[in-house]
Amino acid sequence: MKFGVCIGTDIEKMKYIKALGYDYAEGHCQEIARKDKAYLDEMKATGLPVAAANCFIGLKVVGEEKNDAEIKAYLEKLFENAAYLGIEYLVFGSSAARRIPDGMTLEEGRKQIVDFLKNDVVPFAEKYNITIAIEPLRPEECNAINTVADGVEVAKAVDSPLVKVLADVAHMYVQNESMESLLEYKDWVVHAHTSNPDPDNSLDCKRIFPAENDEFSQASFVEPLKEIGVKYCSIEANVLDFESDAKKAYDVLKHLR
Repeated sequence: MKFGVCIGTDIEKMKYIKALGYDYAEGHCQEIARKDKAYLDEMKATGLPVAAANCFIGLKVVGEEKNDAEIKAYLEKLFENAAYLGIEYLVFGSSAARRIPDGMTLEEGRKQIVDFLKNDVVPFAEKYNITIAIEPLRPEECNAINTVADGVEVAKAVDSPLVKVLADVAHMYVQNESMESLLEYKDWVVHAHTSNPDPDNSLDCKRIFPAENDEFSQASFVEPLKEIGVKYCSIEANVLDFESDAKKAYDVLKHLR
């Protein structure tokens, strides 16, 4: 298992987590799409791979607001830059983009998400050989694709070897999804996000960086992922103090490789 941190496109954070011993960085799709080649070269010069990127798209992909021309122009730039960085996985969470509008059924909303992935995204994924990982999100964040099972259902409907699923421990935890249930999704779950999904209420955070003595066991999440062949697991969490958080988390995760 390789461990990374979601850091957007922050070059100083890339340098820092590389020095700690992390294997890669996870970037931010919308930021990456806006960067010029000179900036991307600076990211590459850190020597830390950018294996994945999240926050896939900010444009509406469901409902009447969907603008095909804007989406195509954005995807062209995103995939070009992602390929330049050597990114393997683009994470499709994008809660606002895929939110099903009032008055539309869940069935119709998911159909439009499937159509978006199949018709708009897959051609670029095939051109650049980059895999899309659908991220299920808790219902408080998005009313479509909430569980790992939902994500697998949508991926199966898209029917492309380049559309798979991400498992995020925080979204699974809050919905009482069993970590062992991941064993059912070999060949579907290909990427993961981890965190401490049960922080102290006084912190007012939905998830924080893992640390020693957390009540939640990182091994309970990581071991099933390893068993089904997931290669990358990124920390995605609220930051209290980045340098301290990243170091404490690395001290926990390095033993789970």
